[in-house]
Amino acid sequence: GHGGGHAHGDGGPGKAIGITMALLGVMLAFCAAMVGGARTELIATMVEQSNKLGVYQAESTKHRVMQADVEMLHAITPTKSEVEKFESRLDSVKRVSGKSDDEDTQELKQAIAISSKELADVLTPDPEDEQHLRHLAAEYAHDAHEAKEDAECYEGKIKAHSDAAEWYERAQLCAEIGIIIASVALLLASRRVWYVSLLFAVGAASLIGRTYVHT
Repeated sequence: GHGGGHAHGDGGPGKAIGITMALLGVMLAFCAAMVGGARTELIATMVEQSNKLGVYQAESTKHRVMQADVEMLHAITPTKSEVEKFESRLDSVKRVSGKSDDEDTQELKQAIAISSKELADVLTPDPEDEQHLRHLAAEYAHDAHEAKEDAECYEGKIKAHSDAAEWYERAQLCAEIGIIIASVALLLASRRVWYVSLLFAVGAASLIGRTYVHT
């Protein structure tokens, strides 16, 4: 009768330990799936951010090139003061003999002066062209700013998936240790060891809950 009572007493903990192991197994599988999902999402998000950074760099380059074009346009364009300076120098040029200009020399000076003015007019950009270049530069600057903001928006998402993978891994480890301890409890038919495995089960469950809510 004593032996039968002992066997009946073992049935309770054995069943409870089996249920504990099953729950820990479910938590383990859930954590493994969540870690895989978080890592996949992390990689996908980082690729998206990388694409946005590529757009930002492209727009920034276009903006810099357009700014350089505007500056170069101004650099190679003769100003009115430069043209006037050239004309005054031309007027001050005397013949080698020091005599006053004859008709041929005056005609030559006039032809050079007219040519210089016409050249200046040709080189000077139209206000519409300059305005168009400035508009493009402003547009590229705006697009670059927006692309940078888009890229920075992914930081929170990246951190969330990174944290999720890290904390689900800890919960997974907790569940694995719990299963091992529960197996020992089953072999030893020990309630005390089973209680330790329950602590790990509660720990794993709380980590899963915290991580799920946080993510």
